Amino acid sequence: MARHTPGVGDDDVTPGHELFAPRAGADGGDDEPAPRSGRRRLAIVGGVVAVAALVSVVVSAVLFTSGSAPLAAGAPTESPRPTTPARTSTPTPSATPSATPTATPTPSPRAATPPPQDAVVPAPFITPVAAGTVVAEGDVASPKGSVHLHYRVVAGGDDSYTTELSDATSSLPVPVGVAFYQVAPSVGDGVTFGGDGGVELGASVTTPTAASGSFGSISQPSYLSTLVVYSTGTSPDVPVEIANGKVLAVAPVVWSVPPRQTNIVPTDSGAVAFATGALEATTSSGAPKRYTVAPDDLIDVVAQRFGISVSALLYMNQGLQVIDDAQQLFEGTTLVLDPDSV
Repeated sequence: MARHTPGVGDDDVTPGHELFAPRAGADGGDDEPAPRSGRRRLAIVGGVVAVAALVSVVVSAVLFTSGSAPLAAGAPTESPRPTTPARTSTPTPSATPSATPTATPTPSPRAATPPPQDAVVPAPFITPVAAGTVVAEGDVASPKGSVHLHYRVVAGGDDSYTTELSDATSSLPVPVGVAFYQVAPSVGDGVTFGGDGGVELGASVTTPTAASGSFGSISQPSYLSTLVVYSTGTSPDVPVEIANGKVLAVAPVVWSVPPRQTNIVPTDSGAVAFATGALEATTSSGAPKRYTVAPDDLIDVVAQRFGISVSALLYMNQGLQVIDDAQQLFEGTTLVLDPDSV
């Protein structure tokens, strides 16, 4: 049977026919070469396969680089799974806080270290005179003999003192007052204030009488050198000699206040910057007694000059005032430095 060989212009192969001619028979004839159209089709198919292989390689490389696996067509997308890090010998703490609460650390039973402190300065003290101690005593009589009395000053044991009068008489028709003064007036002078430790007697006291009065806040009365008797009458019908405030009698006071125990022992080391004031008085032993503040004096430097603490200086000068944060003292202020004069 005759065999149909596709022509050069054929576009397709007839179904059922093979692309190639059958191998020659046993007679050893040569194979018939493939038609040209078949070779062209094989070349096209080979090119398509090569392109598909190249695309597959590129896609695989991209997926490998991005760490993602290829997806089947139409499959839903999902987030890539995180890669589990390799473990090391030292565990890495998690950045995410643990859901389990951390136990509160137990404070150490050791006490906190206290902050540094300045050297402790002993608190200043002056031991009061024992209660019942008589520190002054005497008799007073007016020049004309109208007033007679005996007085004494007694310690209360708490830095207080009391004036006690006994055998007091007055023939004057006006009441009279008895008090202590620092500056002595003369008989016939007038006084404008009642002095310290004052006691008052009535008018025309013919029977010896006792009376008493207090020194108030004075803890050391020995600076009051004079006892004065004066009229306290207010009637305008009395002679001018016994009018209100007229001095009727004057007597010096001899004090015998025993020394008090104290830890305040001032000594003058001399003027220095910010403590250039003058020492105005000394005690019988030569110790500093009174100091006058100079311009620019500072309280702490003045205290250092006399070898005492600021608290001791304030203890002897109650109500002392300063100007500013530098603790500057007011010029001209008189400071008491003798503990026994306080």
